[in-house]
This record gives sequence, structure tokens and C-alpha cells, in this order.
Amino acid sequence: MGQIDRYTIEELGIPGLVLMEQAGRRVMEEILTNYPKLSQVVILAGKGNNGGDGFVISRLLAQRGIEVKTILLGKKSEITGDARVNLDILAKLGYSIEEVSSSEQVQELEADLRRANLIVDALLGTGIKGKLRGLFPEMINLINKVIAPVIAVDIPSGVEADSGLVRDTAIQAQQTITFALPKLGSILYPGAKFSGKLTVVDIGVPEKSIAKQDINTNLITEDLAVNMLPRRDNDSHKGSYGKLLFIASSPGMTGAAALAAQASLKMGAGLVTVGVPKSLNQILEMKLTEAMTYPLTETKEGTLAKESVEEIKKLMSSRDVLAIGPGLSTEQEVTIIIKELIKNIDKPMVIDADGLNAIDDLNILKERSKTTILTPHPGEMSRLINRPIAEIEANRIEVAQEFATEYEVVLVLKGARTIIATPEGEIYINQTGNSALATGGSGDVLTGLITSLLGQGSAPKEAVITAVYLHGLSAELGSLDLSKYGLLPSDLIDYLPEAIKQLKDYKL
Repeated sequence: MGQIDRYTIEELGIPGLVLMEQAGRRVMEEILTNYPKLSQVVILAGKGNNGGDGFVISRLLAQRGIEVKTILLGKKSEITGDARVNLDILAKLGYSIEEVSSSEQVQELEADLRRANLIVDALLGTGIKGKLRGLFPEMINLINKVIAPVIAVDIPSGVEADSGLVRDTAIQAQQTITFALPKLGSILYPGAKFSGKLTVVDIGVPEKSIAKQDINTNLITEDLAVNMLPRRDNDSHKGSYGKLLFIASSPGMTGAAALAAQASLKMGAGLVTVGVPKSLNQILEMKLTEAMTYPLTETKEGTLAKESVEEIKKLMSSRDVLAIGPGLSTEQEVTIIIKELIKNIDKPMVIDADGLNAIDDLNILKERSKTTILTPHPGEMSRLINRPIAEIEANRIEVAQEFATEYEVVLVLKGARTIIATPEGEIYINQTGNSALATGGSGDVLTGLITSLLGQGSAPKEAVITAVYLHGLSAELGSLDLSKYGLLPSDLIDYLPEAIKQLKDYKL
């Protein structure tokens, strides 16, 4: 965003003062729309351009008869540039600006903050990185103590705009009003938690400025998902929508296979076969009505035996997509089977769960000529790349992007804000879903959705984007009826049709 601003100002000649005025005006409009009975507002401004936006907001609200208290964390003499211009305009119009430069002065603000109908956070903006210094932590903690709603300008103070990290503390906003484009810090956790409702407003940044940056990080929106949903023709048949094979299950884990298969069918797959250890076949036949099952050679422990590799290869000769991993176990023979299939099945493949746990040489992924989609959660990703979970969680985008490009796969790094990375380096961030997905089996449902869409002819990127979006939306819809506590992975499958119908351009 900084590069976009510089190009807009320096190359296109649109003054920074114009952008600042527009930013302040759009925030003011949002405030008046959402708080029509507003009477008392506290504007908290810092010394940079975020504070300059705050000075504009203060002026525009005061000119509409609202009682505004403008507080500067710092000295007026330290303000420069466009922010200084707007500070001077505010002063010349007769509006006061209170300087706060000591801990005692911060604490004296509590009464004003408690009287306010609204607090506007224009303290720090998008430029911070690392731990907060000076009076900022104390000021932020004070703001978070009061009950007045907070609107953050561009991003809540204390949240790093390019990562969502909060090093020590951050303002808890009810709404964040950001300019031109959403910032990663308000999309990724924990920053998303502090941002509240995110509103993106247009401040007149030309499309040319944005296009110049060649941004490859994208939000998955409803428009994007519906445009990627494969269409169904009336003159089609079951063979038109994919012949899928799932290799899954071990003793005690038949549910994983059933969930993946059921999800793929509910997503519209034409023909689904589930290959399982022979002794579990009858159980799967009872669990599954619409899917076919195939008994595979097993060991005395009831897991897949090495001899099953040739059986699976034969099955795949008449199938379009292979999904491997849900509930398979980590027995030695199973890991050998998985590696053999990755090396020798020359068809699109989705690898999840124990399929991921079997990979000890990542180079076998690069040797594949057909699409490979991996769907790890952070723990599985940690095992794959031998890096701590905390390090992965703090750098989700970078980790996913590096892995996908190096090993030429589509990577779905699951979690709050699932990250999708393509071999070309593109990133897609999902916003749907909630804590109802934090239940064993949810990932098996996602595997089924992705496999189904691949079989129906979606391009790998499109299959993953659509599946992840609908998976999360099903959780949101189901939670409205069943709560986030009571929604089971099987319920996700039941709510999938409703999620598809929610897409605004969907045609029955």
C-alpha cells in the first residue's frame, strides 16, 4: 500500500493531501451512517499520516455540530508533512488539540474516554513493526478498558499491517475502516480479531496505481467462488462429473473415509469408490449408500498391505482423480504404499492426513507430472518441512508460498484463514468458516469437496478455492441452527447444498 501511495502521489501527481482528505471524509461518512445519534467523539491521533487522517475526521465531524475532543499522543511541534497541514487547519478553525506526552496525562484521559459515544483510533496506522514504544501500550490498554465503541482508521493500532501479528497489545476495534485495499493485518489472525468488522472504502486511488504493483495475494470472495463453480448441463450423465477413488481408513478410522466420500457426492461427483482394508469393507458398505466400496488386501493388523498397490493401480486405470490419506494410519506398510502411489499414479491427486505423514522425501512431489494438492493443518505442515508450528503460524503466507512454488503443488494450509498457494506463487486467503470447524473430521470433508470438484473438471486452483469457501460457508450456516458447539463434520455435508444456493449468482 505504501508503494501504491507513492506511485499515486509521485508518478500520477495526485497530492497526498487530496488522498488524506478523501480518507478522512470516507471515515466520517461511515461514522455518521453507523452512529446517526452521535454526540461526543474522542479522536486519538498519532504523529504520522494516520494522525493526519484523524485531524481531517475531527474537523469534518466538528463542522457537523458533533462535540469532538482531539487528542495528540505527542507534541504538535513533531508533526510534519500532510498531517501538519491538517493539524494547522484544525487549529485555525478554532478547534483545540490536546497534547499528551506523559503517563499521568494518559491516565487523565479515562474520564473523557468513558463519556464518549465513540472513539476513533488514528494513532499508528500501517507503518508499525515490532514492539510498541513510548506511551502507546499504556494508551491502548486504557482504550481497551472503556466501553465506548472504537473505529480504527486503516488498521487497529498495535496490529502489524503485513502480518496480523500483535507483539504486545493492540486496540480492540468494533470496526476498521481501511483505504483502497484490505490489509493483511486485518485479515490474518490475531489481527483479524482486533479489527472487528472490516470496511474497505475508495479514496480515489487510481486502478493504474494498484495494477502497477502486480499483487499476487487475493481474498476469496463470493464473486470469485461462484464464478469458479462448475456448471452442470441438462444433457450430462454420471460419467460427466468425475470418477473418484478414495484410499482411506484403518481400524477405528472408518469415519474419515465415509465423510470424504459423502462430501464428494454432496458436491456433485458422478461416481465415487472408496478403497479400504478388506475387513473394513462391510462397515463402509453400511455407512455409505451412494458410494461404491472396494476391499483391498490388508495386513494382519487390518491396515493396507503392500500387495494393495497393484490393486489400486488397476482401479485407477478407470478413475479420474485419486484422494489418499484420510484415516489410513502411519503403519510402515501404509507409508510405503502411499509413496508408491505418489510416484506411480499419473493422475490428479489430493493428499491429506496420513498421506501427508508418509512423505519423508519431498522431492517425490516434484517428480509428478499431474496435479498434486496437499491439505495440511499446521501440525502436518510442521512435520513436512521440519519447522516449529509457532514459526509456521507466524508466517503462514510465506511458508505456503515457498512450499508450493518449490515443490510445484497446490498447497492448502488449513486453519483460521486458510491459505491457498499455487505453484505460480499466487496466494488466496479464505474468510469463511468459524470455530465449528475445529473438530476432527472437518478436514476429511474438505478433502472430499476438493476431490469432487477436480473430478468435475475444475482447474486445480479453482477446485481448491471453491471447496475451501463452501466448506467455511457451510460451517457458518450450520452454526446458525446448531451452534458452533453442536455442529458436526457430517452436518457440514448436510448444509453444503444451502451454502451453494447462497452464492448470489447461483442458478438452480
